[in-house]
Amino acid sequence: MYVNHPLIKPNTLESRTYQELIVAKALEKNTLCVLGTGLGKTVIATLTIAGVLSKRDGKVLIIAPSRPLVEQHYNSLKNFLNIPEEEIVVLTGKIPPEKRKKLWKTGKIFIATPQIVENDIVAGRVVIDDFVLLIVDEAHHTTGNHSYTFVASKFKGKVRVLGLTASPGSDIDKVLEVCENLGIEHVEIRTPEDLDVKKYIKTVKIKTVKVKLPKEYLECISLIRSALKERLRILRDAKLIHSTLINRSELLALQRKVMEIGDDSKYQLMRIVSEAIKLDYALEILECQGKEAFLNYFEKLGRQNTRSAREIVRDTKVLKAVYKLRTLDIDHPKLNKLLEIVKNILTKNRGEKIILFAQYRDTVEKIVNLLRENNIGALPFMGQSNRGGKGMSQKEQIKTLERFREDEDINVLVSTSVSEEGIDISSVNYVIFYEPVPSEIRFIQRKGRASRGEGGECIILITENTRDEVYYWSAIQKERNMKRILREMVKTLNKKLREKKVEEYRGPLDLYIKGEDTTKLEEEKKPKIVIDHRERTIGKLLFGRAELEFKNLEFGDYVLSDRVVVERKTSEDFENSIIDGRLFKQLKELKNYEKPILIIEGDRFERLEENVIKGAILSIVLDYHIPVLFSRDPEETADILLKLAEREQLKNKRPVEIRTGKRPMSLRERQRFIVESFPDVGPVTAENLLLNFGTIENIVNASEEELMEVEGIGKATARKIKEVLTERYKGE
Repeated sequence: MYVNHPLIKPNTLESRTYQELIVAKALEKNTLCVLGTGLGKTVIATLTIAGVLSKRDGKVLIIAPSRPLVEQHYNSLKNFLNIPEEEIVVLTGKIPPEKRKKLWKTGKIFIATPQIVENDIVAGRVVIDDFVLLIVDEAHHTTGNHSYTFVASKFKGKVRVLGLTASPGSDIDKVLEVCENLGIEHVEIRTPEDLDVKKYIKTVKIKTVKVKLPKEYLECISLIRSALKERLRILRDAKLIHSTLINRSELLALQRKVMEIGDDSKYQLMRIVSEAIKLDYALEILECQGKEAFLNYFEKLGRQNTRSAREIVRDTKVLKAVYKLRTLDIDHPKLNKLLEIVKNILTKNRGEKIILFAQYRDTVEKIVNLLRENNIGALPFMGQSNRGGKGMSQKEQIKTLERFREDEDINVLVSTSVSEEGIDISSVNYVIFYEPVPSEIRFIQRKGRASRGEGGECIILITENTRDEVYYWSAIQKERNMKRILREMVKTLNKKLREKKVEEYRGPLDLYIKGEDTTKLEEEKKPKIVIDHRERTIGKLLFGRAELEFKNLEFGDYVLSDRVVVERKTSEDFENSIIDGRLFKQLKELKNYEKPILIIEGDRFERLEENVIKGAILSIVLDYHIPVLFSRDPEETADILLKLAEREQLKNKRPVEIRTGKRPMSLRERQRFIVESFPDVGPVTAENLLLNFGTIENIVNASEEELMEVEGIGKATARKIKEVLTERYKGE
């Protein structure tokens, strides 16, 4: 039996009662739908679109976390919806902004990643009032400062919202945060145990396969663990931790605690924490991935120009482990076991398709090469290119998935986490984890790839007595907890959402009873801020608070008036720009504006000594006459920019003007430029000379003794100046 609806193509969608019940609620109120992989979240999205558009005229937006998933939604809607294909639009970063602006006006249904939508909202290319429905796929991402949250905040209260996820997590407060950010009024949850769902699904069997590390690996692991313990003892002695038994999450949280220390000891302790984190990471790689992945990580550390990385690569214990591993001709035992498992599956089921998950790109490459060497068709599948250059473009990802589905000679897709969420790869009955993952959300999503066919098997490789075992049991326990509370969660969430709805109306109602005016005040005038197109993070925080214009700025990052330009640098970028020489070149360019300002965001300086940082800041203020402002984070930076723009434009009535090219030097600047060309004379000394003698002519006519009376001029400098001024020029 198929769905019968004027906006659904005939005989394309199977009618399932539980899906239609969920859609009925979604059409009535903003709904979060929690539905396991393979149970038809895409169908529910399609039916909701048809239901909304049959009653209201407007546009629909679907956001999904990856380009392959965006393409999947596009193909589904194209196949199911009785709507002209040209009205279903996929928006990507490869489409020029001006063309996207036109597409937003002409399309009916839009599918994009949240980052693209965020950029276009901030740049004013999206008219939100034109929309009637927002569908948020993988809605559990709508937390914190994610692009999902930003997009949701702009549509919230203006359109019907449908959130979709297979795994919301086991923390009810996190789920409530998702509901709050999306404006959810009702939650629908279905599990494989529900009677109306059970007949449509097949059970995925979990099988663990354990391997033991050879003694040579154990010896190297012992050396790395010893180096880590040394750092942890220092932190324990500093009363920052109570025990050397500490996990990585606790180490990462320790960074903020160290930065709150009031004296200079925090910098050394921060370095120790950083070393401990790197060693803990190295230990996990060696235990669970193998020697090649570990040695690759060691090489990367060697290329880092940080004190913590240098200390690790010079550590005698680490070096001893590295030497042993380089001379060791033994791979991690997982590799041979993995090959054995894949061969067994393909021997029993010729032509079978397998998805194999591995955490790291280096491991993905090694596995693909191993399988191909053994005449097994394998394809790598990973995210977009990183700094190391490894990765796949979105176009390559889509082509890889198509080839995996259609090419009979390809049996194994070896993937990083990029294929965990939502990607529909039909007829896959086997999923292999090269290593367990501690997150119950990722565990469920990976495992769910094996439920697309007739029911499948999930095989998890575990290295004995390593954190593999810890991660596996952590994920299992979290999944059990999630299943246990899901049913309770439905009642609890819907009750809390109802209570919240009452609270939301109580405030305005009280005002009405008291006779106070509740009409919306006229919107205050907003200042204009011109932002360099690379500064999207701050642009997002300023959205709605100022009129924004994105440009390719020649000087600075933000133009606030005809005279004020701001350069923003994070503490890390500030250090890097000192090291590579960019900083002072950029500061000279800022002088094209009358009042340039530098904002330094954050206070984590790891590459340079404190005295170097202070010296650079003093030079900026005294030599370049550029004020330096400090901010804690992007939010505070945005606040500072807004206040500066309001002061310049709303109070001082100054226009916003973008300068290009170099402005002509003023008389004062020309005078300083000439004097700064004298031997050993910098900006400060040049200023002192001009203030002391009044004119360049008087400086030229002064004696060595008179020059030496000026602060900053010694005997040698005075002699060099007079030599330049009095020696006869000798032509070539």
